[in-house]
Amino acid sequence: MLNLSTRPRRVLSLSSVLLSVFCGWGTLAPAETNSQIDDAKRTQILEQGVPAELLERALKFRSENMGRTFQQDVYTCSDKPEGSVRPCEENKRSRSSKEVTLTDHPYLLIVDFRQPSVNERLYIIHLPTAKVTKVQVTHGKNTGELYAYKFSNIKDSRQSSLGIYILGEPYNGQYGSTLRMYGLQGSNDQAYNRDIVMHGAPYASPDFPKSQNYKTKKPYGRLGVSWGCPAISLPNAKKWFPILKNGALIYHAHPELETGAQNGREVMGTNPEAAAE
Repeated sequence: MLNLSTRPRRVLSLSSVLLSVFCGWGTLAPAETNSQIDDAKRTQILEQGVPAELLERALKFRSENMGRTFQQDVYTCSDKPEGSVRPCEENKRSRSSKEVTLTDHPYLLIVDFRQPSVNERLYIIHLPTAKVTKVQVTHGKNTGELYAYKFSNIKDSRQSSLGIYILGEPYNGQYGSTLRMYGLQGSNDQAYNRDIVMHGAPYASPDFPKSQNYKTKKPYGRLGVSWGCPAISLPNAKKWFPILKNGALIYHAHPELETGAQNGREVMGTNPEAAAE
């Protein structure tokens, strides 16, 4: 389960700020891990198509930070009940902070942003059994069209952010069930304030690429784009969110760009679509 607590905003020490650039704010607590990954399970996961480099990065972060508490910049809403995680208008927000703890959730998610959005590039890994489910997932409007190649941690950029998050509490959003996301690294620690959440959407349907783009009068040839959120199809959201809420890790991966993204500013790689023209 995800361990959450909200408290008034506090001043961070310089060492805490420097630490956040690399792995988020936090203090280490005793780890209790049941979802251990042995060599046999690693092999099973890799045989189902999960990229080896991404799996190792995610498992390393998970292992090294198990039980760790990360402090998050969040906001409270004057028009919402205490403890609500639903977004509100900017003029009704007050800055606050919340602590989230990385616990031994049985699921690990990896998004390989090197792949085009028409691919099933979201890997949902059940660690105890090594079973992998692959689904399609969107990226941000200003991150690219078919391919994701621009990322940032900047508010209102409508870009996806790289790095590792904890999936948090559910709430009922524009498209139904929605999960809050808490960024654990300098590349994504403004996720809450940017309202970067995981949600379902009709434009994340497998049929969307075949639908007509009203501007070009041709098929889109890709999934729709979000405002920076990883959106999946509505049926997948209904199926998976009750299982993934309150503690699953999700890794937004693009290894070549992740180091440069740690300061939160925009990073840009090569657009494979443009390079192919």
